[in-house]
Amino acid sequence: MSKRTKAILILVCVLGLIITGIGSAGLWENDGPGTATADSGIYFVQEINVLENRFVNQVDGYGISIPKDMKVVDMSFPGIRSVLEDEHRRVEIYKETTAQEVSGKNYIDYSNRFLGNQTDYRQVHSENWAWNGMTLNVVQWSREKLIKVDDDKNYYACVDIMAKDAVYTFFFKSDLPLEDCGGYEDIIKDFYTFAPTKQASAAQFKGISDRKWNQETRAVFEKYFSDDSRLQWGIFEPAAPFNMSDLRKLEQRLNYEFPFILLYSHVLKEYSNREGQALQDAYANGKIVELTLQTTATDGSNMVYDILNGQYDNYLRAYAQDVAKFGHPVLFRPFNEMNGDWCPYSAYYTSRDPEIFKELYKYVYNIFAEAGADNVIWVWNPNERSFPDFKWNNEILYYPGDKYVDVVGLTGYNTGTYYEGENWRSFREIYDPLYQKALALYDKPLMITEFASSSVGSSKEQWVKDMFEDIANYPQIKVAIWWDGRDLDSRGNIARPYFIDETDGLVAIFRENLQEYQ
Repeated sequence: MSKRTKAILILVCVLGLIITGIGSAGLWENDGPGTATADSGIYFVQEINVLENRFVNQVDGYGISIPKDMKVVDMSFPGIRSVLEDEHRRVEIYKETTAQEVSGKNYIDYSNRFLGNQTDYRQVHSENWAWNGMTLNVVQWSREKLIKVDDDKNYYACVDIMAKDAVYTFFFKSDLPLEDCGGYEDIIKDFYTFAPTKQASAAQFKGISDRKWNQETRAVFEKYFSDDSRLQWGIFEPAAPFNMSDLRKLEQRLNYEFPFILLYSHVLKEYSNREGQALQDAYANGKIVELTLQTTATDGSNMVYDILNGQYDNYLRAYAQDVAKFGHPVLFRPFNEMNGDWCPYSAYYTSRDPEIFKELYKYVYNIFAEAGADNVIWVWNPNERSFPDFKWNNEILYYPGDKYVDVVGLTGYNTGTYYEGENWRSFREIYDPLYQKALALYDKPLMITEFASSSVGSSKEQWVKDMFEDIANYPQIKVAIWWDGRDLDSRGNIARPYFIDETDGLVAIFRENLQEYQ
């Protein structure tokens, strides 16, 4: 932005605030003339003049002027995100409350770290400046258009307005350079805040997908994921299903045969039939696979963009065709824990833009549909907590839609206390809030896709005893999969031992309790 443009914007903002009366929340009533009001009253749109309307979010307590042709397209979760669109632009608005531990500067710096990827992004503009007692931070960037995404908006701008105790984020996407389709100044010029007057209403993603499964897969879904289905157990054992000897020995010690096993796979340039063989091996041993697909970073760029440019179509089609050819039921979990900054398909790496993840998930879904994979039960699986825990990274923004999800996965670990800042947490401390959140948000069967407890910090044996007692309080959790492995620190030492057979006492506890699920 030029100094002249900035000066004009400041003048317009000041005049706008004088005219509209900053802080006078009662100035516009929900049922006033020219108002298009949501049934809940959580926001309204009111005519200002022949060119502009006013959009007011009464949950987050702010108002802005918007062009006449800009529409409100998503207010499903008004305390998290508001979405407005016109012909070329999409505007997402967030209010992030700040505190001493997460300052406005920290929020902005952490949120914009993805721009360190100079392979995929071209940073067009960056500056910050004082305005009306607040600080504005403006960043503009772009990337190449994604050929597999309809109406891809590849020009971005993010305006973070730092107030006293909050940052208001205006996130712009456009299919044209922003200066060619209105920019961002017209949206923020009359921005004002007030004390919120409404609370966010509850919302829920509803409905079971109308999946055309084959007969065996439908029977498995009904057996394990119906309302009256009893909890079943699964395990991740690193060698299985390619080599089942360690798992068989473990099952003998536990006197229990796990019906589910977890298998990881990664998008690669070449497909080797590894997954197809693994599914066959698992089925021959009476196991249903929770097949997980992940991506990795490649030579400084993000594979997500490469996938959405069709560069991995051969791999994904062969992968889907192998799963379809297998024909027996598969729990398919693509791109799990997407709200965690350790995952390259997180919005943390894709322009603070969870819509990219949804495009990725649906793209793979459509490839499986084309392959005729009527044996796939789709598992969508955010992490227990979002990292970073910012509203633009909230798990609900990654939800692809009821059509694409059969089961919602839950993931929460007791990581122990090996690292500074970690706390020992009981199973109930992890899963009470996680379970209640899932019930409130998703009308879907639930499963724990992976979990475990470390032994560093307190008694793992007592943790497991309590877990078996407490898990009965969560009847909508239909499957729970123990992650039998370990996390290493940077020096190669075991930081988090999650082994299911770490001690004889632990084995005895599992053996005794698993008998109830035979």
